[in-house]
Amino acid sequence: MSKRIGVTIATLLAAGAVGLTGATAAGSSPGHEKKRAKCATVCPQVYQPVTCKLSDGSTRTFGNRCEAGVYACRHKLKIVSCQEGV
Repeated sequence: MSKRIGVTIATLLAAGAVGLTGATAAGSSPGHEKKRAKCATVCPQVYQPVTCKLSDGSTRTFGNRCEAGVYACRHKLKIVSCQEGV
């Protein structure tokens, strides 16, 4: 049962990290500087390789989609598309 809970938690963590691309959030009143969202730092150790095209035109292969999202966020890029199983 413990293993099942661990898998569920890892899945939730991965789902939360997918789509993180360094989006910004504006302050509530005029004049506030935009604050950068924090990038995820932990991904599940599940090998499900993906090859992603990034907004800078580069193509990279990652161990899973979460790792791709972390990379994009840290480099202030967006993921344009990903292909699984490559």
